[in-house]
Amino acid sequence: MADTDNVAELRSQLEQARRIAVTLEQENAELEAQLEKYVGKEPTVRDEMAYLQRCLNSVLEVCDQAATQATRWENPLPIPEWATAVREAATGERPDNPADKRRRIYIDGRGDAWLSLSHDRNIQYIGPLAGALWSEETTASVRDRTGELHEIGRCW
Repeated sequence: MADTDNVAELRSQLEQARRIAVTLEQENAELEAQLEKYVGKEPTVRDEMAYLQRCLNSVLEVCDQAATQATRWENPLPIPEWATAVREAATGERPDNPADKRRRIYIDGRGDAWLSLSHDRNIQYIGPLAGALWSEETTASVRDRTGELHEIGRCW
């Protein structure tokens, strides 16, 4: 009788293991289907740049429309000041504001972050972003050593 009880228990455990295996296979299939939605679907740099270019073109088109609207009358109106300012900002041609005392944040050619430490117009001292207290590095020296240096933002 003990053998019959053991066999029955083993069959019960086997059936439970089969149900668990079926459940896990179903969950695995669902996860694989969900993964298919994302793998290889993330935008490439080219896709992102194309999106940004479309956005920029839309901004410039609004500026053009404002300029066209102002000049369509017999006695043309001046082009709105905002259109000129937005066009300069969109094309990166805005003049540097001398009253802007925010520190500049840079990324060099190796991907390291730098923070401006001085506001001198002739020599811009910068230090590594992590622990930038003082440094003898300048924007020119880092650019020469790493190949490039780009301003990516400003902070107080």
